[in-house]
Amino acid sequence: MEPKKILILSQNTLMLVPSLERSLKDFNQTIKIKFQDDFSFDEADLIFVDYALVSSNEKLMQDLLKFPNKLAILTSLVDHEGMTDILRKMHVHHLFGLSGPNSFSDIRDFILYQFTNVKWDLQTFIKTPIHESKKILLSSNNMLANIPELLEGHDFSDWFEGIKDYLTQILHESISNALFNAPVDDSGAKLFKSMDRKTLIHTIPGKEPVVSVTTDQKKVVLSIEDFYGSISESDIFHYLTQNQLQDK
Repeated sequence: MEPKKILILSQNTLMLVPSLERSLKDFNQTIKIKFQDDFSFDEADLIFVDYALVSSNEKLMQDLLKFPNKLAILTSLVDHEGMTDILRKMHVHHLFGLSGPNSFSDIRDFILYQFTNVKWDLQTFIKTPIHESKKILLSSNNMLANIPELLEGHDFSDWFEGIKDYLTQILHESISNALFNAPVDDSGAKLFKSMDRKTLIHTIPGKEPVVSVTTDQKKVVLSIEDFYGSISESDIFHYLTQNQLQDK
């Protein structure tokens, strides 16, 4: 069996290679990790490239645009405007920050899941949950009342100040989208999107959205499940690149 080829274009992540090779020794396929020009973009099964390289090298970016499905961006920089521009131009499927405590394990797990075709789920991100809370949404009645219940029992004492307010905003928007934006009829027409968010709607029996919050000592995962799948890949990239961050 031909070894899987991973190409890393970066001078700032040299330490990844021996660590990745050691951690993947028990993997049932051989993985060959190389740098720069050891093999071509076309030959590589995965390409990791440093954000600083593609942001400063237009030719490299154009060459990599041919391979978005096997491309991952690595970054240790906080450059929201520049990163948004890269996402918009390249439609990169995977982005990894190198400054977090879990960056290595995230990259290792990503490689394993790419080559085993295992579906990513909650256990991909939190293997040993400390606490999980879940709500089935039956209607839009008192949407905000669900959020304190979802956050109850989770220990955020070691997180940044205001974490609960931050998560509350995300959950409120996500729950609203699941109730009003996601449901469609058999023809694909939106059922509730044009309605005022104060309107009382009831979810369709058997297709109730499920919201969950799961935490361990380092991570929090918010999950919103619905039965419609109305968000396309192009929608995701559109919304990601519309994000605006402001320092106050």
